[in-house]
Amino acid sequence: MRTALDIMLNSAFPTFMAWGRDLTSFYNDAYVPILGDKPEALGRPFPDVWAEAWDVIGPIATRAMRGEASYFEDLPLTLTRRGHPEQTWFSFSYSPIRDEIGEVGGVLCTVHETTERVRAEAALRDSENKLAAILEQLPVGVGLADPQGNITLSNQLLQRYGLDKVPSRDPNQAERWRGYTPEGQRLSPSDYPSARALRGETAVPGNDFLITAPDGHEIWVRVSAAPFRNTPQEGLSAVFVVQDIDREKRTEQALRESEALLQAAVALVGLSPYTWNPVTGAVDWDARLKAMWGLPPDAHVDEQVFLSGIHPEDRPQVEAAIAQCIDPVGSGLYAIKHRVIGIGDGVERWVSTQGRTTFEHGRPVAFIGAALDITERTRAEAALRESEARFRQFADNSSNTLWILNFETMYLEYVSPAFEPVWGESREAVLIDPDRWSGFVHPDDRQRARGALERVKLGEISTEEFRIIRRDQVVRLIRNTFFPIRNAQGQIRRAGGIAQDITRNEGRFVYVVDGEETSRRDLAHILRDAGYRARVFSSGEAFLEAGPALAAGCVVLDVCRSGSGGLTVLRELKARCIGLPVVVLGDAKGDVSFAVQVMKAGAVDFLQVPYRSDQLLAALASAAASTLRANGQSQEADQARLRIAEMSEREREVLTGLLAGKTNKEIGRVIGISPRTVEAHRAHVMQRLGVQTLSQAVLIAASAGFVSPGIVANTP
Repeated sequence: MRTALDIMLNSAFPTFMAWGRDLTSFYNDAYVPILGDKPEALGRPFPDVWAEAWDVIGPIATRAMRGEASYFEDLPLTLTRRGHPEQTWFSFSYSPIRDEIGEVGGVLCTVHETTERVRAEAALRDSENKLAAILEQLPVGVGLADPQGNITLSNQLLQRYGLDKVPSRDPNQAERWRGYTPEGQRLSPSDYPSARALRGETAVPGNDFLITAPDGHEIWVRVSAAPFRNTPQEGLSAVFVVQDIDREKRTEQALRESEALLQAAVALVGLSPYTWNPVTGAVDWDARLKAMWGLPPDAHVDEQVFLSGIHPEDRPQVEAAIAQCIDPVGSGLYAIKHRVIGIGDGVERWVSTQGRTTFEHGRPVAFIGAALDITERTRAEAALRESEARFRQFADNSSNTLWILNFETMYLEYVSPAFEPVWGESREAVLIDPDRWSGFVHPDDRQRARGALERVKLGEISTEEFRIIRRDQVVRLIRNTFFPIRNAQGQIRRAGGIAQDITRNEGRFVYVVDGEETSRRDLAHILRDAGYRARVFSSGEAFLEAGPALAAGCVVLDVCRSGSGGLTVLRELKARCIGLPVVVLGDAKGDVSFAVQVMKAGAVDFLQVPYRSDQLLAALASAAASTLRANGQSQEADQARLRIAEMSEREREVLTGLLAGKTNKEIGRVIGISPRTVEAHRAHVMQRLGVQTLSQAVLIAASAGFVSPGIVANTP
C-alpha cells in the first residue's frame, strides 16, 4: 500500500486508490479537479464519494478487488460535482494492488477526464452532419479538394460525376472534363478553376465544361472554385462547385440555331421585323420595310410617316385593326393586308403584316411585328382569278365539254356545263365517282381512250373519236382532244380535254321495214322515245323504191315478217350502192349459218328474236357511229388525194421514194438530183400533206390510195 501510495502521490496523472475492505479513498493533487466541489473525499469510502455513479463503477471496482484489471475509454458517467448532475466522460483503468502475502488489498485507478474532447467531437460531428445535410440540399455539386487535388468531401450531386481527384490533377479525368473560355476556346488543365484555386486564385463565376458522364452521355456544367485553408500552417485546399447547365446550354444552342434559321428565313422571303411603342409612338424599321413605303434606308419613320403611306381607301381598316390590337380586352393580335402608296416614289404596293401587342397592368406597352411585300403575289393572284374567271366564262358558254382529270387520284376535278346535255348525266355524279366517266365509253372504244390518256402522261397531245352510251341507251360519237397540264415544276400531274359531240343529225333517221303492222308500230314507238325520227315501210319493195331519195340514217329490217323481202333488201341495197347500214331482226332457230349469211349480205348487225329494246338501240347507235367514222375517213382520203394531185411531178417522185423507204441519197441517185435538193422537195411534200413525221405522211398517202410501185430511173 505504501509503495502504491508513494507512486500515486508523486504522479502528475490523475490517480485514485481505494484500499481495504471499505475501499478507503486516497488520491493525488492531479485528481482534485475531477472531484469538483465535492466534500473532502480523502479517507472516505469509495462508494460514498461517487455514490451517484456507483451503479456503473461499483461492479468495475468489485472485479478489480477480485484481481481483474479493466480499461475503459470515454465511458459516460453522470456525476454531481458542482451541485447538479452533469454528463461526463472518462477514460480510466482499474488495477488490483496486492499486499505482502499476495492478496488483493486495494484498487489503483488512473483516470483521464475526456468530457471536453467528447463534447468537442460531438459538436464537430454535429457540425459535419449539418454541413453534410446542407450540402445535400444544395442544387449544385460541392466538393473539397486537399492540396494534392484529392476530393475529401463531396455531396451526392458531385459524386454522380465519378470524381476522386480534380481533373486538373488527373490526366484521365481531364480527358472527360473539357473546359472552355467564354469565347469558346479550349482551356488548358492548368487554367481549370480547381487548379487556379489550389494556386490561391478565386475562379468565379468559373468556366463551362462539357463532360462525359460515367454512363457515356455528355453534360454541360459550370465549375467555380476558391482557395481554402484551415490554419496558416496547412497547405492550400480548394472548395469547388459544379452546376448543371446542360438544359441552359442546349437551350442557348437551340436559340442560336433558331435565330440563325429565322434570319435565313427572313432573308429568304424578304420579311421585315419591326417594333412599335404604343406609349411613345416610336417605331423601328429596317431598310427593306422603309423601301415598301418608298423611303430611303436612312429616312426617319414614326407613326405619322406610317399612316401617311397607307392607301386612302385602306386607311380606315388599318386604323381599326390598330385600335383592336391595343385594346386590353382583345387578343392583342394585328394581322392585315393593305395597299401602300410610296411616299417617295408614288408606287402602289401591297403589304401583309402581322404582330402582337404586349400589355402591362391593362396598358399596351410594346408591339412587335413583321411585314412582307406581297405586291407580286397579289397581282399574280388577281391575274389568276381573272384568268380563272375567263376560263369559267368560256367553259360555261362553250358547246364543247371541258374537263380536267387528276392523274394521282383519277378523279375529275372539273367538268363544264356542256357535259350534261351530251352525256345525259349530272356533273356532280361523275365528279364524285371516278368510274362513272369511263363507264360511259363504248366497250369497243375504251382501250383507245385509255391509250390517249397514257400518251398524255408522256407529254403528248392527241385527238380520239369514241362512242359513249348514255343511260337512256342513246349512243353519241365524241371527238376528244387530250392534252397534258403541267405544274410549276414542269411535271404532268393532270390531263385536260375538250370533248365535242360530232354525232350527225342525219344519223337520227331510222327506216323500219316490217310487214306486220303491230310490230312496225311497236318498233316506231321504241325509236321515237329514244329520240330517233322513225319512218316505216310495210314491204321491202316499198323501201327500195324510196331508197335513193332517203336521207342518211339506219335501217331496221325484220326478215321474219312476210312482205319484208328477206335478204333481198340487203342485196339490192348493196347492188344499188345505197349506203345505209342495216340492222337485221330475225330468228335463226339456232342455225349459226343463217346469221353468217345475213352479215355477208351486208348487214352491220343481227339481233335474234326476241330481243330487248336496249339491244336494238345499242346496235343502231353503233351502226350510226361506224357510218360517221367511215364518212369521216372518206373525206380525209378525198382531201389527201387532192393534196397529192396538187404536188409537182418531182414532189410526187420524192413521195414515191419515201413510201418505198429510201433515204434522200438513194432517192436522189434514182431520179438524178442531189440529196440536198431531195431534202428541199421532201420538206415541200410534208408541208403540202400537213404532217411533221414520215409515218404520218405514209398514213395519209395510203388513205389516198397512193402506193409506191417501185422507183425506176428518171421515171415518175
